[in-house]
Amino acid sequence: MDTRRSILMIAFVAVLAYFFFFVNSCVPKDDWKKKTSPLPKETVTSLCTKLLLTSTHSLCDGSNDVYASDFSRVIRDRFPLEDPMETPKSKATISYDEVQEVLGEYNQGCQDVVHLSVSNYSYFRCSYDLRGDDYWIDAFYFYSPENTLFSIRSSSSDP
Repeated sequence: MDTRRSILMIAFVAVLAYFFFFVNSCVPKDDWKKKTSPLPKETVTSLCTKLLLTSTHSLCDGSNDVYASDFSRVIRDRFPLEDPMETPKSKATISYDEVQEVLGEYNQGCQDVVHLSVSNYSYFRCSYDLRGDDYWIDAFYFYSPENTLFSIRSSSSDP
């Protein structure tokens, strides 16, 4: 009985391993790279300088292709927020001008001010596209009229 049970267990594990291998091979890897391209070396160098990264940082050492999305974590670190989804107005201290000083050349535009009557505050959003291809966007949300940063959200144009 133990031999039969062992054989069934081995067969089960083999089928399970095959299933995971099959499923994993069907999932496209790096498919998103077909929709964008690495940042130009000049852009990477400029961002590394403006984001205060050393030349030995993995994004700045020139050893790999670097994509716009690779900088999202570094951007959040450069502009730290108490709550990355929505920092309270009283704790929002990073100004629009500070963000512009670092990322201004990648600003794709800011929307008009939106007023939320329920919460009685106003805000505007600016979109920064490091590659300029509309694939990866870092959206910065600012309270108005204070022009202070309260949220950073990043996303691709993939559904």
